Amino acid sequence: MWFTKVSRATRDTQMSAAAFFAALTLAILLGVSGIAAGMEHGLRDARDTFRIAPATGNIVIVEIDGRSLQALPQWPWPRGLYADAITELDRLGAAQIAFDVEFSARSIPEQDLRMAQALAQISQPTILPTFRQQNRAGAKVVISESLPLEQFRKNAFLASVNVQAAPDGRIDLYSFGETTNGTPRPSLANMLAHTGGEVDTNFRIDPAIDPATIPRISFVDLIEGRVARDQVAGKQVVFGNTAIELGDRYPTALFGVQPGVIVHVQAAETLIQSRIRAEAPAPLVLTCAALLLGSILLARNRANTVRRRMNPSVLASVLAVVLLAGALALDQVSWVYLPLGLALVFFAAFVAERSALAMIANLEEERLTNMASGLPNARAMQRVLLRKPDARVASARIADFAEITAMLEASGQAEMDRAIARRLSVLAGEGEVYRINAGVFAWFTSDAVEAGGREGLHEAFASARALFNAPIEAGAERLRVVTHFGTSKGSIEHAVDASELARKRGLAWSADASALHEETQYRQRLLGELDEALANGAITVVFQPKLAMATGAIQSGECLVRWNSPILGVISPADFIPVLEEKNRIDDLTLFVLREAMRRQREAAAAGHSINLAVNISAQLLSDESFVAQLVSEFARFGQPVSGGITLEVTESAPLQDSASAREALTRMREVGARISIDDYGTGQATLNYLQGFPAQEIKLDQSFIRDLVDDRKDQIMVQSTIDLAHALGFEIVAEGVETQATLDALAKLGCDYAQGWHIGRPMAWESFAAILGASAAPEREQAREGKAA
Repeated sequence: MWFTKVSRATRDTQMSAAAFFAALTLAILLGVSGIAAGMEHGLRDARDTFRIAPATGNIVIVEIDGRSLQALPQWPWPRGLYADAITELDRLGAAQIAFDVEFSARSIPEQDLRMAQALAQISQPTILPTFRQQNRAGAKVVISESLPLEQFRKNAFLASVNVQAAPDGRIDLYSFGETTNGTPRPSLANMLAHTGGEVDTNFRIDPAIDPATIPRISFVDLIEGRVARDQVAGKQVVFGNTAIELGDRYPTALFGVQPGVIVHVQAAETLIQSRIRAEAPAPLVLTCAALLLGSILLARNRANTVRRRMNPSVLASVLAVVLLAGALALDQVSWVYLPLGLALVFFAAFVAERSALAMIANLEEERLTNMASGLPNARAMQRVLLRKPDARVASARIADFAEITAMLEASGQAEMDRAIARRLSVLAGEGEVYRINAGVFAWFTSDAVEAGGREGLHEAFASARALFNAPIEAGAERLRVVTHFGTSKGSIEHAVDASELARKRGLAWSADASALHEETQYRQRLLGELDEALANGAITVVFQPKLAMATGAIQSGECLVRWNSPILGVISPADFIPVLEEKNRIDDLTLFVLREAMRRQREAAAAGHSINLAVNISAQLLSDESFVAQLVSEFARFGQPVSGGITLEVTESAPLQDSASAREALTRMREVGARISIDDYGTGQATLNYLQGFPAQEIKLDQSFIRDLVDDRKDQIMVQSTIDLAHALGFEIVAEGVETQATLDALAKLGCDYAQGWHIGRPMAWESFAAILGASAAPEREQAREGKAA
């Protein structure tokens, strides 16, 4: 390595300089390419979660909600209803009335007249919406404005209600107003806030204003006289759609999918509460960060010795934390937004590059005789072992050695190596202590220890651990370390492996060096036993019930596999399924489970039960034409019962891996009668809009969103918005991981379709599952059945 041939002080400076310029170059490239913009997007959202604040309460929404649509079933509503609502609000003392409802088309003349009269008779003009539209006239694009009827405009202000989505579909920016064909129109939010602003310029909506704190009134309550005066007196009132079936819903940064009227009010609250922030240029923040770190590194290099210098990685980390803390403080006062994406990338890249260079330098130095610590290395020990092939090797491994030494300079690390070797020399006697690797040391045991057998080794390693009870002093640091020991006769490698095995198992020491090599043999045994296990019943299918929330009954279940090997014992699916997937044997197991599901479904149908059973399909099988053909053949051969059916569950990542082949495979499966479910939704990058194009009917929410649903507001928002949008797109929702009644009750309120988890029922044999089909899933009764079955 080029910097290993110079002094340590010079090498330290060179590594810092190389890491600095490499990190700065990476940050600039990310900024120029636009990749950093996505990072900044996520970082901004994370920071905004600390700024969540309530609305002022001065703007009230009259919701055209689902309840109103049911109570007033004729849609579109006669405009006389709006006239009644306007008159009632004026009677109750509303300060201003605004609409996010289009009135550009004529309706029944009498109804239009009633609304025009209501607009004329109230105490002040109403705000009505205009929409800017693009239309094509041949090859020419014509910009037009959709205006309310002229008879409405006579006694109304006009406001633009156009919103533009960002490339990711979210609504982040909002206009002060728009100019259409030379006519400027202020935006609805601008008029509600009574603020100025340059037309055709945007401001950023503050996503931290909690939509749940915006006062709302149902339209039907208003016109039926159930709204109290103090709810609207002196306040601004906005009519808008909130019913899911009417659409007009947009993804927002922090609170999921929201109705358009919420977006308008959130924008108005941003202006009212003066939460528009100036935004510093990202390149400027990066430049300041680079200048600050560079200045500190230059000052640091003036120290007399490397030992006196603070670790550059620590310096960069401290600066990153200080910068982040300062930005968060500015966020709280809504003064200026500091984009930190590029700066944090710069600091992180510097730390990673500097650490990597330091590691490479240390490894190179060790290869050249480990001059840093002066200890003999593995080559030296191997030469001795060649002369004494039966000698017993003992190894000591320092747990978390890399993290411990990260706070030390190179000289401090070498000092620590020597301190560890001095303590181990008590065990080595007159022999050497060898530095095998970073944090790994070895020596030859004495004849007395060898003569004592396993008891002698146990006593020796117990004494060895006691040597490290006191902290080790290295430089100005006092460090406590945890050691694990291993031993082997005639092999350095096996002794080191044994110490690693002791670390993994949490043991003081181990002499079982071969255990690390048993995993490969174990995997081969699994593959060798698979065919026989499928044939002789060692692999069985169990069934976990699903609760239909609408009926409170068990009408479906998921097929899971269990393997009880006469040779290997009980094998967890977490152990054997990844092996079968890796070795392309998962297709045999999947077809086995599918045939069992079909057989059991026929039994249930014969007993008068209509059930649906779900079978998991590995993502890789969707691109396996042979498997897809076999699966289609199974469905064609076996046929389908009158109702119920088979659900095939594929992970959320499956459509993303090979979109074209996944779509084709899923389509073929659905055509032969399979029902398709997207499993573990929320753990990948697929969106509902993306999955809408795939022939699936069901979404399974991953249990990570369900586990803390009762107490975690963010999970509640995510689950609610997902359920609402999924239903709007035609999907049914299954919640996994339901373990408490409180969680089940919460899911019922959110409108979930099915629930699955230990509170509903654990995986069980077919006989137990068949006994509860159609019954209520009371957990106490379920547990009683399980106990009886056991």
